[in-house]
Amino acid sequence: MNVLEDKLQAALRETGEEIAPHSVPPLQLGRPRRRLGLLRPTTRRRWSAWLAPVAAAAAVTAVVTGSLAISGTFHSQHRHRHRPPIAGPAGTLASLPPYYVALTAHQLSFRSMHPLHAVVRATTTGAVLATIRPPAPYRTFGQVAAAGNGHAFVLTAGTWQVTHELGGTIVNTGPAKFFLLRIGPHGEPAPLTLLPVPPEPAHAQISGIALSPDGSKLAIALRGGRGGGPGPAIQVFTLATGAERTWTWPGGGPITNNAGGNGSVLSWAADDRTLAFQQWAGNSIDIRLLDTAAPGDSLPANSRLAVQWKGEQESLRFVHGKAVNVIEGFSALITPDGTKIVCATVSESKRPLVSDLAFTEFSVRTGKVVRVLGNWPLKGMYPGQTQDVLWTNRSGSTLIVVAHKPGKPSVMPHSTSVAGYRIEISALTGNRFVPIPGAPALGSPYPWPAW
Repeated sequence: MNVLEDKLQAALRETGEEIAPHSVPPLQLGRPRRRLGLLRPTTRRRWSAWLAPVAAAAAVTAVVTGSLAISGTFHSQHRHRHRPPIAGPAGTLASLPPYYVALTAHQLSFRSMHPLHAVVRATTTGAVLATIRPPAPYRTFGQVAAAGNGHAFVLTAGTWQVTHELGGTIVNTGPAKFFLLRIGPHGEPAPLTLLPVPPEPAHAQISGIALSPDGSKLAIALRGGRGGGPGPAIQVFTLATGAERTWTWPGGGPITNNAGGNGSVLSWAADDRTLAFQQWAGNSIDIRLLDTAAPGDSLPANSRLAVQWKGEQESLRFVHGKAVNVIEGFSALITPDGTKIVCATVSESKRPLVSDLAFTEFSVRTGKVVRVLGNWPLKGMYPGQTQDVLWTNRSGSTLIVVAHKPGKPSVMPHSTSVAGYRIEISALTGNRFVPIPGAPALGSPYPWPAW
């Protein structure tokens, strides 16, 4: 057997791995310490019992003083061009960003936390191109954000300190450090670059990060605001210089979602100026657009409301008639052309009971529905799992989504009307799902990949 055959077999083995699904949340950097095993109080709908998040947290105290290239932190799986796309739905896969980054651990465990490293994969084949570990003295990655082109990513890194108190285990990751990862035209990772992003106070709580499409700016959403509040804040850093702008909203609702750390609360339009953010305002979910180039430092004054779901729901008209549409509080992304907000939705009609899972696109000008993709009706059942959007092309015609696997749903144990089904990461065009090769199983207790 020659070297090429060895690599092909390794790639096929990597693609074939799968883990049974659960709903355990990922490690998050920049949050207060929490005791493992304590579940977040659920205020969502009846299927939210499967989504109880547990977060590890961090106290942010150190100062980043400049940019520094970090070498020797990754192991490349090959040093030449990656193989051509596989046969089959190659057209759909070829239209996606060529590479993605996933965070994982050396041991998959739902009972204990483990430090995370990053894996770079080819989207069309699932082949592992590099494994990247945090540079010393950091021991774990916590979040990853992508520019959307498959070539630029930002990773947060932290230390790893485990203590045992009152019968529980606490993991403290220390201050979050931000690193830039660039992927070359043939899949070769460049050395990590430490970014000139200053630390956040522990009580600020980083609720999301987003890298601009041109890779020049990093946006950070602070749940508690700079210095802890009151109200949220958004910071935007110019990565080349470290220049910072901050917008605050004293007394405003948190910039966050209901995904236990998964999903995106921030997203950029292709103009590298418009930043969409998701805000909980009382019992409603608001999607607002921030003009980061306009003067001023007020979030309410410098942003405008694009889409609002009052009381977490909105009456919409779907294929089976009048329905109640429920926005699950996960990602709500702006399309790069700046015209739509894309999110996963659940709609229900009561008599007869029909639930629809779908990916719905709303006009940023009117707030009305303009397109529904991947519609999946569940007759006589409520959804027992959620879906999400991870990436969108310029117009929203092609998405990368967390979605159900093909097949008939089953009734979940201890229930007579809740549907059970497995979920996977797929490309979506119209109603056609194309699984992403090598994408991690959604039951793994780590953050979702970034494109």
